[in-house]
Amino acid sequence: MDTAAIYGFEFTRPFDAGGFHFEPVSTNQQEIHGLARDLERHHLTGTVSAPTLSREALFDLTAILSFIEHLDVRLSLPITMDDTPALPERFFDLALPAAHRNNGGGAVVGCDAFNPWKQSRHQFIERALLAVTKRKSPRPSGPPLLLYKCVETFRQRSPFVEITYFLLISALEAFCRAEQNDFETKSGVEPIVKTLRAYGFDVENNRPTRPERSMVNYFHLRNALFHEGRFTRTVNVDGMDRVLNCSDYLFHLSMLVSLTVMKAVGFDDGQTNWDCWIDRQLWKPSPLRPLVAG
Repeated sequence: MDTAAIYGFEFTRPFDAGGFHFEPVSTNQQEIHGLARDLERHHLTGTVSAPTLSREALFDLTAILSFIEHLDVRLSLPITMDDTPALPERFFDLALPAAHRNNGGGAVVGCDAFNPWKQSRHQFIERALLAVTKRKSPRPSGPPLLLYKCVETFRQRSPFVEITYFLLISALEAFCRAEQNDFETKSGVEPIVKTLRAYGFDVENNRPTRPERSMVNYFHLRNALFHEGRFTRTVNVDGMDRVLNCSDYLFHLSMLVSLTVMKAVGFDDGQTNWDCWIDRQLWKPSPLRPLVAG
């Protein structure tokens, strides 16, 4: 049995997903939350075991766990033993050397301490692993690329707006073009709108009264960033100039891509507010869950 240490992923209950066994180091949610969300160090929060932990499996798991947390999660090289270690701290470092972690906005899948009956993280890992196994298919722009590019936005040593925006908009466009089998349309707006509407998102091609939902505005800003090195773009709306600012749209785009990843892998635990890319409330109201992700 191969076992690797997990650094920076929040979970307090053992579970199995995709042929892997996950074992937390503690059942104390407050303790694990603090360790998992520490931005200055990667702390040991659990282990993952399987008959074989290949380099490819570790790569996939690292990306999936990082996506869930929207923080860089790391896995150690595996060690071979008869059983999952009862005291993983005897075999693995308690923390990795200091390395600042860029907060990607908060975890996007609910932790097991708040909805154990839903097993949200278990569900997402299971479905995401199925999706990434298709990485070598003729459609490299499918869910895996969307997920990997999303993760890379907060793995940057020093996040640059231009790079973050490029990763997000290029991944979304490539994914939606592949979904629509539309590689000829000059603008990526139409295939994006068709795909997102099919997933249930309330988006528009271009409606001035709903600027954040109008996909054309994200392309206006893309062109300003890529071709002019500017963070704003002035557009004419009914004879009036309107200034679009990248800082106002980056959250919407980032959250929309994250939600599209979830839809693309077939994840829905019934708790996610799919319009949170606009209203910023990730979870549906629940007496057992805070409205804003930590």
